[in-house]
Amino acid sequence: MAVSLAAVTMAAAASPDSPADDGGISAGELTAMFQRYGDTSGTWLGADRTASVPLPDGRTLWLFSDTFLGKPSADGSRPRTSALIHNAAIIQTGTELGPLHAGGTPEGPTSLVPTDTDDEFHWVGDAAVTGGTAQVLVNRYRRTGAGPLDHKLTGTGLATFELPDLTPGTIRELPLGTRISWGSEVMPDGDWTYVYGTEAAGDMKFAHLARVYGTDLTHSWEFWTGSGWSTAEAESARLLSGVGTNYGVRRVGSHYVLVTHENNLTFSADFVAYTAKSPAGPFGGPHYLFSAPEVRAGHIVYDADLHLDLARKGRLLISYNVNDLDEAVTYADASIYRPRFVEVEWPPAGSSARRPAAPQGLTAFADRAGTADLAWQPVHGNGITYRVYRRDVTDGQTHFVRLPGEGPGPATSFRSDFLVNGHDYEFAVTTVAGYKESALSAIATMRATVPPPSAPTGVRAESQPDGRVTVHWDPIPFVQLFKVFGRDLTAEQKQASSAGAYPGLSATIGPLRHGHRYDITVVAVGGGGDSTPSQPVHIMATVAEPPAPGRPTAEAQADGSIHLAWQQVAPEIGYRIYRRDLTRGETWWGPPGLAMGTAFDTGPLTHGHEYEFAVAAVNDGGESPWSPTATAQANVAAPDEVPARLKAEAGPGFVKLTWQSTGSAWYWLFRRDVAAGEREFVREEVPVQGTRATVHNLIDGHVYELQVAEFSGGDVGPRSKAVKVRLPALMPTRIAAHSDTVGAATVTWQENRGGLMYRIQLRDANAAEDWHTDPFPVYGNRFETSKLTSGHRYEFRLVLPDESVSPIAATTVK
Repeated sequence: MAVSLAAVTMAAAASPDSPADDGGISAGELTAMFQRYGDTSGTWLGADRTASVPLPDGRTLWLFSDTFLGKPSADGSRPRTSALIHNAAIIQTGTELGPLHAGGTPEGPTSLVPTDTDDEFHWVGDAAVTGGTAQVLVNRYRRTGAGPLDHKLTGTGLATFELPDLTPGTIRELPLGTRISWGSEVMPDGDWTYVYGTEAAGDMKFAHLARVYGTDLTHSWEFWTGSGWSTAEAESARLLSGVGTNYGVRRVGSHYVLVTHENNLTFSADFVAYTAKSPAGPFGGPHYLFSAPEVRAGHIVYDADLHLDLARKGRLLISYNVNDLDEAVTYADASIYRPRFVEVEWPPAGSSARRPAAPQGLTAFADRAGTADLAWQPVHGNGITYRVYRRDVTDGQTHFVRLPGEGPGPATSFRSDFLVNGHDYEFAVTTVAGYKESALSAIATMRATVPPPSAPTGVRAESQPDGRVTVHWDPIPFVQLFKVFGRDLTAEQKQASSAGAYPGLSATIGPLRHGHRYDITVVAVGGGGDSTPSQPVHIMATVAEPPAPGRPTAEAQADGSIHLAWQQVAPEIGYRIYRRDLTRGETWWGPPGLAMGTAFDTGPLTHGHEYEFAVAAVNDGGESPWSPTATAQANVAAPDEVPARLKAEAGPGFVKLTWQSTGSAWYWLFRRDVAAGEREFVREEVPVQGTRATVHNLIDGHVYELQVAEFSGGDVGPRSKAVKVRLPALMPTRIAAHSDTVGAATVTWQENRGGLMYRIQLRDANAAEDWHTDPFPVYGNRFETSKLTSGHRYEFRLVLPDESVSPIAATTVK
């Protein structure tokens, strides 16, 4: 497990105007380019992730995850009204960044790759370009709490964008699980495209590898198992530990170089490289590249990426992201949350100087304070200092990590902290003489004994005007994560509920209920588990009444609705939309519509009427003054689409119709009775909703033609092609009479409609009788009678419920 140093050129030391005489763009130029864009674009304030994708026409696609929108205030701060979306893109041409690509509208921007529900979001991975399409891997997460770390991976998708305009296409769910977030890096290499991913397992993150033949990520994936390739993702093996959620991998010369933020430690300032002879490793290293200066200013850094297509010759061009655990800091300075770029000479310059000897006699002992006491024998020489390396065996850490800070210096003992109770650790020490570092010493092992941390002290809370509460607490040795809990005293809440887990020494929770009193407690999370809760601090949440929105825009839509839009007055706020009909002379305002965004659609209104609108912002503190009013006239465009596939199914006295929707909700039906000689179609009295209808009160046996047409408030659309249908006749057929028994007769018939009641009329033709009706009604298709005169001819006929009379059937009685 060799550890090495690499020569480094920091972006901070490079001039933004330094010439790129050996091709590419300097790190200083890129850092300055994004700083200018954040200050002047008016749309993009800052973001993280920072993946670059070379496009076929020479441009560069930049992909971002969490992105703040808007422009900085005059003092350089990020306005609290800045909208946050979870992914976005920018295309770079030459040294200029183009417009921001996001979803939604300028008044209500949304993520470029949306989700179906508000409790989920996409963070972008890397992308591949195939056949004029950019394929972007996106990882979907669900919020599991209120804290910044409270989210869970729920799947991986592939979002497509058509080039050259980056026109959004489809979002396809990939058949992948939730153990690995894929897309940390997408690396075309030879006949294959390699896709790297990250598995988060407790406090450790591990790299994984998949591949696709060709460049189309929709093709079948194979996963590296540690010894070969498998189509089963469950068999994917860990390559190495200590990677970020995103990292860069590229082939440089004869080796593959993986660059990552050092994640074997929490909140490290270091960025390291690993090298291998194949995409799947094994990876040697780490090679320490540089330490980000922003950490010395109290910020955090994370997520490295490689940009070799933009790099100057002989250099690795690396980006990383910057943020702060205290959101007040990043709001006070909008320039913090923007990418930084660094150039590193590669391959590292070698040296023929002899390396110093490694220390001997290293020992490691656990103390009951949660630290490890290390000691070793001195190495003789001038200016000798030492560095300490550690590996968490229990967590599966694959490579030793250099412990941060100044280390032991010239001392031959050291105390290692931030250990986890019950974990087995390996330690090693190196000797540093000038610019040379020895190999690792012999390894010392130890099992940590870490007690739970003490309860946080110094807990204090400040109420913010938006209903949120900022909680601060004092530092606790060896603790970097805290849980915050709140209990609503006003609502008589019995048990405190979680307000999230937070790194650092502060958290902003909420928004909470206006005027409610809360108990806030904090729990420290250390290597020995959770502390007991702190003493509660009492706070009353306050929500200031929001400011009035500006005048909305009002645009009439073809369906008779009016679309309203306005500028956001604050994040996470609702709006009430008031309306009145000026054409009707309304002087009052009706019940308001509600919107959680900055746009509202009224739904269809009365054609030709003019309406007046006002918007008010509303939060827990109350309703703002109304905006200036806006007016618009509702106009319903006359339909122009003809309903198709009209089908008719006849029944007794009715016809059932179906047709293909034109997108309209309402339709008129038209009919004419061809059998009755009608020339004009007659419109039904009542319109129908949907694409099914039944026309009643038709005459059995008649032929009808029917049509359908959509209608709106504007007019009636063109009619469909007529469909012709014949209703079944009501009158039975095949009426017959016969006599098989002396003095009796039987009458039969074929029914055209079941369930009818018949009255039977009969007469003795030989006796010249008048017709008389049998006293008993008949159902079905058969009638029998007796006590008739033998040898006489009898006639029979059926009387239907509509009093129509059938043809006569006759027989001579035996």
